[in-house]
Amino acid sequence: MSSKPWMRLALILAPALLGTVPLGCAGDGGLAVDDGGGSGGAGVASGGRGGSALGGRGAGGGPGTAGASGLGGTNGGNDASADGGGDLRGGDARGNDARTADGGGAGMDGGGSDAADPAAAGVVAAGVRWFGRVDVVTDPARPRFSWSGSGFVARFSGTGLGASLNNEAAYIFKTVVDGQPQPAFTTAAGTASYPLASGLAAGTHTVELYRQTEGPLGASQLLSLTITGGALVAPPAGPARLIEVIGDSISCGYGNLGTLADADCYLSESHWDAYPSVMARALGAEVSTVAASGRGVVRNYGGDTTDTVPMLYGRIIANRAAPAWDFRVQPQAVVINLGTNDISNNKGDPGGAFEDTYRTLVETIRARYPRAYIVCIIGPLTSTAETATIVGHLRNVVAARNAAGDTQIAVFDQILPQTTDKFACQYHPNVAENALMAGQLADHLRARLGW
Repeated sequence: MSSKPWMRLALILAPALLGTVPLGCAGDGGLAVDDGGGSGGAGVASGGRGGSALGGRGAGGGPGTAGASGLGGTNGGNDASADGGGDLRGGDARGNDARTADGGGAGMDGGGSDAADPAAAGVVAAGVRWFGRVDVVTDPARPRFSWSGSGFVARFSGTGLGASLNNEAAYIFKTVVDGQPQPAFTTAAGTASYPLASGLAAGTHTVELYRQTEGPLGASQLLSLTITGGALVAPPAGPARLIEVIGDSISCGYGNLGTLADADCYLSESHWDAYPSVMARALGAEVSTVAASGRGVVRNYGGDTTDTVPMLYGRIIANRAAPAWDFRVQPQAVVINLGTNDISNNKGDPGGAFEDTYRTLVETIRARYPRAYIVCIIGPLTSTAETATIVGHLRNVVAARNAAGDTQIAVFDQILPQTTDKFACQYHPNVAENALMAGQLADHLRARLGW
């Protein structure tokens, strides 16, 4: 991966052929899941699954109705079926338009795989559909994002697309143009314009932009888009499957393109090549990753207890406590890969405190995602003995949840410590090890969810 900025590739295009898009919110304010782009009616973009306006406050109605009573009322949560229009354990079954006590739920109740979830659409804002968490609260016209793999997909008619970004530091990004991954590029700190696609044949194209650098290093902001020889059109709908991954450096892809001898692993960090992304692509899903290098459940790699993953979990922007994420998008599966930093670096067994905090995290996830399947893993950086210790704690937490009636949670203990040929930067798993993990988890989710 090149770490050289693309500043020398500044967007040089004839003014007569350019269309700069001021970034306001799409449709009915752009804050509803399944916003539908051009028409603004929630549900249009995903073929009538209904909207899920503002954190699961109601997903009722048919196509183009902006989620019917999407902000409350008796129809909240009614459109819980895949074909838009059912009343599958929505609003009244969970009470008051499908909201949980903390505003998390979205009318989900029961098993199944792709049906009902408003997961697919993501958040539509500023004329594009977003991957992962995005801040459309602070400045709806200029969304901010930071977590690994977060970004957006744009559809446009024309021959090229550029983006003006404001980055708090130098970050790595990756584009996918009409389904074809492109080489990663590095931005500079501050505001600059970057060509995301150029020299395309005239017609309609899609461009995806993914952030590779992890969230705690700062935020990125989309300021504007520039289209060559055409205009922005409604973004494509998302797939019917979404996976959330909660983890540490392994889930970020920290150093996975590097070598054991590298001094700076952030320069070779690639979420695109990390197991969350590889797993999601294998399953025809999208992934939302909430992960930070060196962080644990109760203590971090260095032994400190500041900004552990449970403390960061509710954030939109990793290094800012506010605004909080409203959990408007519902995954069908959640993978938790935590515990490595709690036990590694000769710290020993994190003990009962680990179990208590992990259990609280799981309970928070369950409150937010009433129907999601949760799978708990550890590996592959820990030793065999360390892995066994953490797996023991995970089993205790899962057993307690099962005893409480939660059957949609399990431990997956098949990820073994990696072999020496799989070491990348600072012993982190390389691309081959990430592919192994991705394949194992994809097989497990297929079997469990019928995917």
